[in-house]
Amino acid sequence: MSLPLTFVTITPKTKHTATVIFAHGLGDNGLEFSNNKEMRTIASQLPHIKWVFPNAPERSITAWQGDSRRRNSTKGWLDVLHEPLMYSSEYDDIQEYDEGIMQSVKHLDAFIQSEIDSGISEGRIVLGGFGQGGAISLITGLGGSQWRGASDKKDGWKLGGVICLGGWLPMREKYKKRLSMHAATIPVFWGHGVQNESVTWSLSWESAKFIGDKLEVRYGQYTKVGEPGVSFMSYGVAQWMAESEMEDLRLFLKKVLPLEG
Repeated sequence: MSLPLTFVTITPKTKHTATVIFAHGLGDNGLEFSNNKEMRTIASQLPHIKWVFPNAPERSITAWQGDSRRRNSTKGWLDVLHEPLMYSSEYDDIQEYDEGIMQSVKHLDAFIQSEIDSGISEGRIVLGGFGQGGAISLITGLGGSQWRGASDKKDGWKLGGVICLGGWLPMREKYKKRLSMHAATIPVFWGHGVQNESVTWSLSWESAKFIGDKLEVRYGQYTKVGEPGVSFMSYGVAQWMAESEMEDLRLFLKKVLPLEG
């Protein structure tokens, strides 16, 4: 099938039996993430996994309008309405914001479907991302048909797992109402740096806690990483990923996408 966005891949070194689709953060691109040393290290340790890094579409960023120090648009999965980043219930009522997120969901759906068409089952696919990429992965990976428009009746995916690194929930009330029937059965790895100033630790943790009545949310329980529900892990870093976070991510992937045969 024809994919709606350009992308970069890290090909598996052995028989391809699983796929990770990883969405970059605001202003980044798939090539940068595919060349990241830590990502390359994890890929080499999990040789049966294909990695796909889509490039987000170029979009206008509301919070940057009128700021001569910044471009008016950049690669992003959703708009930024205010800076510093914070949650506001008003986001749930802005139709254009909702529609922009739904468009990104459709883009990532196409990548998931492409892997399924190639012979990889839903349960052998993990969707994840960093920053905005983490936010849109939580929505696409755990969200139901209401994120996909009236023409698509599919009630979400039954993926092998979802990864959110340095992310948050931009539309909490709608998110909770639009969770798929499979959401509670999917393992989620949610890692966040306590010194992250772009997406604060409190914004991320409050997002995870908010859905605690719908999904099991665990804080720092290493022995349960990779089990259904959300494993929220904190790291002593700012925005970028810590070495310990990458090791925990590798263990998560090894558990949810084990080597077959």
